Amino acid sequence: MSSIEQSSMRQAGAKEDREVFWLAVDGRPIPALLAAQGVTAPSSIDIPERPIAYFVPVAVERLGSAVRELRRTLGEHAYLVIAAEGLSGGWTERAIALGADDVVDPTSGEDIVVCLARTRRSLERVRATFEECGHLAIERDYLQACIDNLPAPIFFKNADGIYVGCNVAFATFIGRAPDGVVGRSVFEVAPKALASRYQTADDELLRRGGTQVYESEVCHSDGASRHVVFHKAAMQGGDGRVRGIAGAILDITERKRLEARLIEAAERDPLTNAYNRRKFFELAEQIVQAAAGNGQRLAVAVIDVDQFKLINDRLGHAEGDNALRLIAGVLEETIGEGNVIARAGGEEFYALFPDASIDDAARIADRMRFEVERGCRHSALSSVAGTVSIGLAGFDPLAEALDEALKRADDALYLAKNNGRNRISIAA
Repeated sequence: MSSIEQSSMRQAGAKEDREVFWLAVDGRPIPALLAAQGVTAPSSIDIPERPIAYFVPVAVERLGSAVRELRRTLGEHAYLVIAAEGLSGGWTERAIALGADDVVDPTSGEDIVVCLARTRRSLERVRATFEECGHLAIERDYLQACIDNLPAPIFFKNADGIYVGCNVAFATFIGRAPDGVVGRSVFEVAPKALASRYQTADDELLRRGGTQVYESEVCHSDGASRHVVFHKAAMQGGDGRVRGIAGAILDITERKRLEARLIEAAERDPLTNAYNRRKFFELAEQIVQAAAGNGQRLAVAVIDVDQFKLINDRLGHAEGDNALRLIAGVLEETIGEGNVIARAGGEEFYALFPDASIDDAARIADRMRFEVERGCRHSALSSVAGTVSIGLAGFDPLAEALDEALKRADDALYLAKNNGRNRISIAA
């Protein structure tokens, strides 16, 4: 070897060569040209966790089996250089095709210089890639830790509908470990009926892009049904194509329960828990419109507690409240399904009987009157009163308004009062 080649090899050396080793699998010593470069034998042979290059002497006749065995031993991250004398171009191509990264003639100083330069450059690139992957892994772990500490269930799917990520809250919500979610479809992690609904929504979002917000009933891992809001967004790549979906789940079960209680409070009389006057007219409007469209007749009733002032005066207002609660409960129990009863105010109630003849409504109203009398007979009210009077009116929604029918029923109520109370009077 010329002095120029030797000088070139010495100048190239050192730091990088600490990651370049001679692996004498057959006991062959390090060639002088490589030793002069500072290449040494490794202290141990393990699958490397960092980029390392190995120069390995291999006989041509064992090329295929040797390369495969070296790959199994050293792993895919090792930079494998086959050291063999006099290999033709065809053998070099074969060695690389079998899994080697490069081939060098250990007796050629020029070949070694060039090969070491390629090796060092490759190691630099691989090290840079490893570092980048390490940074990405740190960032990925950081982002995972961030979403794992969020209480809302979060998930990610690719364009094929396969989960590619989620947080602990999502895995807990559906009753699976995180590694039992990633790599699976919604049909593998949710009940079939719900999964079909979710997939339909996902398909629509993937088709049109943008965002998607909708409410749904879901089955929690504890078996309870929860009301949730799904917030989803289509994820786009740099080319503008939709690559998948990011989603979050907001559990609004308690909010829905509160809303239901507020709605019920707005619809119900706080003392008797019967429908209030506003709710009566809201329901009546719907029923009247339907009856008018179908040509059906209705009946309305005004019900008043007899001698209610006497109850308050003799037994006290607390007992008067108890009387209203008792009577309202009896009226609701006996009016029958599909009919409407509501507290109109004070001791007065309204009733509406959809698709009922006046005779049918009279029979129901008389049963209500009788049950109130019987129920109050066994209470403190029996010493005072504890009965109701009822005014009833037939109602053709095509011929008159509801207010007019209620006015006729109210007139009939006064007739019932004047004729002795605890009775029904039907308007003409």
